[in-house]
Amino acid sequence: MTLPCSRLRLGFAGPTGTAEPHLSVDGMTPAGPNLSHWPGNRTPGKWKADLSTGIALRFARAPVAEQDEFLGGVRLVLNDHYDTDGFGALLAVLRPELAFAHEELLLSAAATGDFGCFTTWRGFAIDRIVARLADRSSPAAAAFAGLADADELALRRYAWLLEHADAVLRDPAAFAPLYETELATVQAEIDHGLRGGLERRRHAEHDFAVVASDGPRHRMTLNTLAGAWRVLHVDRRPDGCRYRYHDRTESWFELVTFHPHPRRDLRPLAAHLAELEPTHDGAAWTADPPTAPIPELYFGVPSAQEYGRITRELRPSRLPVERIVAACLAHAARTGH
Repeated sequence: MTLPCSRLRLGFAGPTGTAEPHLSVDGMTPAGPNLSHWPGNRTPGKWKADLSTGIALRFARAPVAEQDEFLGGVRLVLNDHYDTDGFGALLAVLRPELAFAHEELLLSAAATGDFGCFTTWRGFAIDRIVARLADRSSPAAAAFAGLADADELALRRYAWLLEHADAVLRDPAAFAPLYETELATVQAEIDHGLRGGLERRRHAEHDFAVVASDGPRHRMTLNTLAGAWRVLHVDRRPDGCRYRYHDRTESWFELVTFHPHPRRDLRPLAAHLAELEPTHDGAAWTADPPTAPIPELYFGVPSAQEYGRITRELRPSRLPVERIVAACLAHAARTGH
């Protein structure tokens, strides 16, 4: 008997898509079989899980007849973006026995990347290895030298990871330059926060937390210690407080085992705060739409931001902390959960 995984080959869709019949994992191309936790996915209910890697693992454990019926005549499996959950899902479909052997680590790494929360150091390491595989400091950098096309680079990185998955998952320390500095920062910040280095207030009725620190903190530190899905970070500095609220990405994905409060549109809240503090020094109260994977409300230089990156320039606000907190809570009360 020929198993479905043995007849599938790896591809990549990217923004231009592909007309060839295919199975899409983690992301979601417009048509065809799909294994994903993205909103609007076409994953059969019997295989749903919190992460696309978990979904693909369930598919890989399904009877061959069910897999065949689901795939139809598909011979191509692909993702439409490059990240750790995509790698885990592709590995589960194309090399299931290897994925089963490293299941716990793959799920930890995918959760680290998609949810931005610290789980284990190995999960953190694998997520950063995947993200930075083609960086100059990577031991694998030579395999991607000269690749300028983003789609080709994504496909080549996935192909390399699938070929070398066992070695990478068994010995992430071989790629330490890709994660050790950031890992040390996050671990130190979390430890400092647990010992009182952060002020934390949780408003459980709105699943909202205020986390205050003297200076900037890593997003993963905030998510790990906030205890809520809606997080306002107060960054206190000598020249004033900087504010950044974000809805964690868990409320964007379709989840199975837990359900964050639905996100609400932050733009009316930004407009209200702008009435209290009009634009000054090139900064304004700005918010993303709720359809963004990680929508932010912030006072700073208005700019776009790529998913998974924190690049916006915040500026000191003239509004006191309690005024911001009160506005956030009032907005939550008006819009409900």
